[in-house]
Amino acid sequence: MSNNLPNFLVVGAAKSGTSSLHNYLNQHPEIFMPSFRDGVNVKEPQFFVRESVMDRLHSGIWNWQDYKDLFFQVKDEKAIGEASVFYLYYFEEAINNIKKYLGDQIKIIIILRNPIDRAYSAYQHVSRSMKEELSFEEALDSEKERLIKDTNITPMIRYYDMGLYYNMVQAYMQNFNNVHLILHDDFLESTEEEIKKVFNFLGVKDSVKVNTKRKYNVGGLSWKSKTMKSFLLNNNIVKRIIKKLVTKKIRKTIWKRIIILFTSKTPRMKHLTRKTLIMKYKNDIVKLSNLINRDLTRWLN
Repeated sequence: MSNNLPNFLVVGAAKSGTSSLHNYLNQHPEIFMPSFRDGVNVKEPQFFVRESVMDRLHSGIWNWQDYKDLFFQVKDEKAIGEASVFYLYYFEEAINNIKKYLGDQIKIIIILRNPIDRAYSAYQHVSRSMKEELSFEEALDSEKERLIKDTNITPMIRYYDMGLYYNMVQAYMQNFNNVHLILHDDFLESTEEEIKKVFNFLGVKDSVKVNTKRKYNVGGLSWKSKTMKSFLLNNNIVKRIIKKLVTKKIRKTIWKRIIILFTSKTPRMKHLTRKTLIMKYKNDIVKLSNLINRDLTRWLN
């Protein structure tokens, strides 16, 4: 194997802090993770699940040469990796391809969030675009049919299914000797301590200080009006005019102000919905708790 190929992967779960983890790891001088190539964001290549997602995502790396090119700038970093959240959900395809291209000695990092909160966060994330027009409850009831009927819809709409972690985690633990698990609660409460554990797992200096104050890909906002959301996101004429008149930096400032004006804090999940999800996830959470030898009862409160 070439020395500049990944020796670790962050495989998910989606909406569990993987973006923040990626950016914190990338601050370490002994760690290399791709972020941008030719001005294009390549933080999540999704290469090892390309058959499942390539027609559903607007970006990704779909051939082996392009994937290898992501790591062309590797110098003498000890830890080389990337983070693609769909590797956890599509674990069977991912594991087969990871073994095929990178071998079975690669280190695997998994970060897990309370599946109920993760599902709602994923829903809010998709709802900020035009890809989601249903209520959370309607989306939960129809997620299986939607993915089958609409071949272009993002896999992220499997809000419930992506939180059934037991089989996913078990498969990675059975196929790879080096698996490091992070719980999202611990990651939030003791970020520096959890990052230090990851540094030790990757075999790099754990004395390096990184800036963990900034959080990445944070949600918490919802559109106040579906009409305004549709107007702002679908109005290509306005977008083209703004693009011609102002610079990219000013466009970002304008967009931030629009977000402040037309969004509000995400409402809490309905009590009955949370109660229903707790009952549906209970068996999987208990099995996962036994598998990883961690008490996860707080996820059921």
